[in-house]
Amino acid sequence: MHREEAKVMEENIVTLAYGRTGLPLKMDPALADWTVIMPREDKPPQPFETLFRKAAESPIGTRNLRNLIKPGEKVVIVTADSTRPVPNSLLIPALVEFCRLKYEDITILIGTGTHRPGDAAELEEILGPDIPQRCKVIWHDASNAVSCRPVGKTPQGMDVALNSNYLEAGKKISLGFIEPHFFAGYSGGAKGICPGIASVETIDHFHSYEIIGHPKTDYGILEGNPQQEAARAAVRLAPPDVIINVTLNSAREVTGVFIGNFIEAHRSGCQRVKRNTLVPVKRKFQIVITTNAGYPQDQNLYQSVKGLAAAARIVEEGGTIILASECSRGIPSDGKFAEILKSRKTADEILELTSAADYKILDRWQAQKLALILKKSEILIYTDLDKKDVAACKLKKIGSLQETLEKKLKATKKKESVAVLPLGPLTVPVVA
Repeated sequence: MHREEAKVMEENIVTLAYGRTGLPLKMDPALADWTVIMPREDKPPQPFETLFRKAAESPIGTRNLRNLIKPGEKVVIVTADSTRPVPNSLLIPALVEFCRLKYEDITILIGTGTHRPGDAAELEEILGPDIPQRCKVIWHDASNAVSCRPVGKTPQGMDVALNSNYLEAGKKISLGFIEPHFFAGYSGGAKGICPGIASVETIDHFHSYEIIGHPKTDYGILEGNPQQEAARAAVRLAPPDVIINVTLNSAREVTGVFIGNFIEAHRSGCQRVKRNTLVPVKRKFQIVITTNAGYPQDQNLYQSVKGLAAAARIVEEGGTIILASECSRGIPSDGKFAEILKSRKTADEILELTSAADYKILDRWQAQKLALILKKSEILIYTDLDKKDVAACKLKKIGSLQETLEKKLKATKKKESVAVLPLGPLTVPVVA
């Protein structure tokens, strides 16, 4: 048992990552046998400035950053939208200082993928209050054909078009945060570019039914993962000059900085994350409680499918997953995820719809993943979402996670084994 697990088990209370505040869960040993599954927690080995400088001076697979990026060059920095906790307010000033850049020479491109552009408040959340005032900032629009330019076709046959501002830059830099990802194995790396700043047609192919349904399109699998391979192949057609990826702990402290080639530096960071997040368990569980790692990851139901996918790895067939996800920004209202879920009555019907060769509606991949989990287990959700919206998405809203769980346990004829994933998809449980 990890130290963190021992602590929560002794107190019989664990705090679930929920919104910005967390949600306490009491684990009564008389009601169930509890297994709390946590990632290994690193402390920052050195101050951020030291970590950044060392990584910048000895990047992985590229030259020293000062020799790679010169003062006066026009630089485009690609970073994620508000659904990813990339510490831009640390990374961008550190890059500017190390390479002696001027903010007026920098364009920041927000890689939204198919997500909607944000507002001024979200921009401040992503970049901090000062950077948007000093740099040009562009929200990527995947559906705007004018903003993207074709760059070629991958060996797998995917036509690739990327944001023109990125392609025209003197130097291209991609920032990212590495965590387990339920499709690509791990976030960060090539994913910052594809799907981050790709065209809607490229993103559509990138999320094909065959890719999403492949057994290696899963958490913790990097090599041989069809979606990771698709991302790398796409980005090879117009690679960034350098990526700057970080690892974070649950307190959002930077525990590692990985700078360099978009494949090699990312692979190095993934090895660190894999060591910390893949947790072996001895069995599957009838009940699994999960989260989507709190805000910003749990800001909508679309993103929260990741927490469900982590729980689905260890829930028994016919078991129950209880998800705690605030969803402060809804399902969301933009995109097609809710529309797809509401258009059919059952999980089987959703899978039949999304598997059709001529069905090209965006966000179908997330509906496909949710439907596969629904076929396996009952899903209850503690959330701020409206009860009718939750029901329309084939889930059941509960009023109190604690009371619902205890009632369910008391109704069983045997003492159940319950797994708890307080940090949701930041932990990848593996049945040994």
